[in-house]
Amino acid sequence: MALAPKDVLGRVNIVVELFGMARIASGKRSVELIVEATGNVSGLANALVQECPELAGVAVREDGDGFLASYTLNINGSRFLSGERLDLEQGDSVLLFSSQAGG
Repeated sequence: MALAPKDVLGRVNIVVELFGMARIASGKRSVELIVEATGNVSGLANALVQECPELAGVAVREDGDGFLASYTLNINGSRFLSGERLDLEQGDSVLLFSSQAGG
């Protein structure tokens, strides 16, 4: 049976793939979440820190209301998020990685 694009409440199942310090701090490569399909970045951050509290202060703001400025989100490896609004589809993969480079 195929998954519906959204459940009746407008939520979708997604996977957040973690990289760098987020992966190290959490000990996980990815986290599965159910979020609002047309939600916002703050809601995604809050859902992520609820599932993986080790990310608070590492990738997610301490209050859970957004990501630290040094982190970037990408949807399915093809588009970067540039605002607060999220338009997600069932099964989307959200990549969370540091936008800072070292050397």
